[in-house]
Amino acid sequence: MSDPGDGRSRQPRPLPTFLADGLAGRESAAQADLAVDEVTHVRAARIRPGDRLAVADGAGRRWEGELIELGRRGARCRLLRALPARPPLPVCVWAPVANRDRSLWLVEKVVELGVSEVTWIEWERSRSVGDAGRSESFRQRAARRARAALKQSGGSWLPRLLGPVSLKQALAGHEGAGWLADRGGSPFFAGGTALEVAPVRSGSLLAVAVGPEGGLTAEERRRCEAAGFELISLGPGTLRFETAGVAAVALAAAVIRDTEGMT
Repeated sequence: MSDPGDGRSRQPRPLPTFLADGLAGRESAAQADLAVDEVTHVRAARIRPGDRLAVADGAGRRWEGELIELGRRGARCRLLRALPARPPLPVCVWAPVANRDRSLWLVEKVVELGVSEVTWIEWERSRSVGDAGRSESFRQRAARRARAALKQSGGSWLPRLLGPVSLKQALAGHEGAGWLADRGGSPFFAGGTALEVAPVRSGSLLAVAVGPEGGLTAEERRRCEAAGFELISLGPGTLRFETAGVAAVALAAAVIRDTEGMT
């Protein structure tokens, strides 16, 4: 459609995304029931039977759908056609057990960027932190925040939310490249050129690790380096962990998509 005011093409508005129950693992389906907690969101978006929307299963598939039923406790859609789904970013974020609200903000932003996994790490200086990352209540909050971020970004994959685990456990279970955000690391950009980064092997994840609010110990830094992690500086300032995490994931996304042709 053309805009007569400026002659430029007007992009169609993206369909709002909603998550469906019971579709993960099913190869084909003609209809889908939206998740129970989506009904309120459907009403808030003023979507009525006959309106179009996007339906995601959180496991990589998206459809254009038509709302056909809307009740007090449920909503059903007719699935019209499959939509292109971008692949998950092969990145796992190693987030510190830290302040609850800032941890939830980090989850929201890295899910918008498309990460595959978030694991909470019990760094040495995370031990004084009360609850965030350890309780079932926090994990439920994080899962809800991840679902909201997936819908906001029009993504296709809900990440795995894991932990908390010790650094020793995390290093033992990781078989890929790693970045450690560290003020003393190599500048990501030097002389206008991006730092050379080890490629992510097929089937593996790049671990992007950020330390706790109190900083890393020298021993933790040494153990990460011994495991092959590259120390990456994000600038001269001291960043909060959630700022460092989002910045590092955004850089990783740019590097991976450039080298591997991801869209």
